[in-house]
Amino acid sequence: MVDKFMIDVPSESIEVLVKIYIGQNIRKEGILQSEVKEKDQLSFLLSKGLILENHWYLDQFRTTEKGSEIARTVVKKRIEEKTEQLSTKVTDIPKRVLSFFAKRYVLKTLTCKSSKPSYADTWEDFILSDNRIWTLWDKFFMALESNGLCVKTYDYVATKGGELRDIYYVISPEIREFLVSLFSNTDFTSEQENTIRLYPVFKKLQKILSNTNLDSVRQQYHQLLKDALVSEEQLAGIVDAMNQIGITSEYRGLLSVSKPFEIFDAGRFEVYLDKNLLDPAVTILIQEKGEIQVFTTDKKIQSFEEEMSRFYITVSSFERQLREFVKTILGKSWEERIENDFPSIMAKWREREQADRDLGIEPEKEFINYADLDDYISIVKQYSRLFADGEAELEDVRVKLKDWYRYGRNPIMHSRTCDRLKIATTESAIRFLEAWMARRKPSEL
Repeated sequence: MVDKFMIDVPSESIEVLVKIYIGQNIRKEGILQSEVKEKDQLSFLLSKGLILENHWYLDQFRTTEKGSEIARTVVKKRIEEKTEQLSTKVTDIPKRVLSFFAKRYVLKTLTCKSSKPSYADTWEDFILSDNRIWTLWDKFFMALESNGLCVKTYDYVATKGGELRDIYYVISPEIREFLVSLFSNTDFTSEQENTIRLYPVFKKLQKILSNTNLDSVRQQYHQLLKDALVSEEQLAGIVDAMNQIGITSEYRGLLSVSKPFEIFDAGRFEVYLDKNLLDPAVTILIQEKGEIQVFTTDKKIQSFEEEMSRFYITVSSFERQLREFVKTILGKSWEERIENDFPSIMAKWREREQADRDLGIEPEKEFINYADLDDYISIVKQYSRLFADGEAELEDVRVKLKDWYRYGRNPIMHSRTCDRLKIATTESAIRFLEAWMARRKPSEL
């Protein structure tokens, strides 16, 4: 049915139809009308119901169901006819490079940049930004374009009534399937990839480690490792190798008393990463041989179980400190003061004591051991003159008590999920609160 209908469609119109069919993958709204100049063919395709106009801030063309069926048939035939010709045009592109293009980009998207990335975020983009690889990238897509298997067109967005963005190489799903099948060789081994993917992590760590706020460093550091699916052991080997030649400190770990590690020489740090991670990766692709050094460490990074055990002690010890602090500040008659000023709190504590008795549990020796977050905050607020120098300090204390309780005390005591970010946040709160308690010693009141 399609072949019969195609007889009535001039070859010039078929070319425009295929261009729209492939190019419309730039966005779901379609290819920009301004990118298709052939007015006579457009009029014909519209009249035959093979394409339609779309208006979404800017004007676009899309193929209809019938138009897509025809174009898809043409693309598949073109793939069969052009396979040998395309292979000849990319003969001087190394097989590993072709595999890198297919596996790392074509497989994931129908739109690929036609200009070198101005900002590299992933390890793949850092490799692609190398001039040697980028030259081959351009040659690869120009070969596709010359064989009618790629359309070069503008991306666009809806802001300001419609705005043009970068120009992309665009392919269709059939072309993607063909390319991935044709160039399916291995680019990197899993071991090589595990090392290369550390490159952007270290680049981002430069900025994170420059922060003077230790708690912020820990939180951002932890989130980066989590997002990148990278372990501290993987980083430690490279850092300790750089430490041997004076570029960094030794690797101390996320939960050390200072930063996980320090960069002494930013320039040499970048050169080392390029020389030992990025350059070998490019060499492997282009020369199809070479190795990437595997960095190992004998350093024992504290396990999560050990971390949780230590963290439990930290959290529970602080609560004992906090209870003693409250009793000390309120004085020897602290229970009477709370009974008189906060009968509801004391009633709640008595209920909890009775609940222990009902369960056959020996009751706590002191009522304050039944206190929760709201109780601590209410007591500090009620006796704010004793606990804080003004509203600002009072608010800081309230916020840090919440951090300690919500991210540490609650998860720990109720066997809930507790990750390194919660640990870092909790320990930051505890350090602040311990300093606050030290300032409020009775002798200083």
